[in-house]
Amino acid sequence: MARATGLDREQEARLLAMARSAIARALRVGEAEAAAQDDPAFAEKGAAFVTLTKRGRLRGCIGSLRAVESLADSVRGNAVSAALHDPRFEPLTAAELAEVRIEISVLGEPEPLPY
Repeated sequence: MARATGLDREQEARLLAMARSAIARALRVGEAEAAAQDDPAFAEKGAAFVTLTKRGRLRGCIGSLRAVESLADSVRGNAVSAALHDPRFEPLTAAELAEVRIEISVLGEPEPLPY
């Protein structure tokens, strides 16, 4: 996860756990996640990409460029979309979940490029 986001290591770990939990629930192999909204950074609007790899190979990647929902919702939604709805891959199966590495890229505000 990118360090430029201003998130500390604990917050990054919680976002990764949140993403894995969302995928597990979507695959019907996980239980409800403990509340993560208690961190104000997760409640703020945020844009994120979630990338899944399995044995070093891309297995799914979906994200949003603009912050239109909370960072927590962006991570959860994009994690499930990367696992189940990336059109380049078959949906992830419950059996694969333990082998999948999750990477989250939290995007900052877009800035115009000078030209």
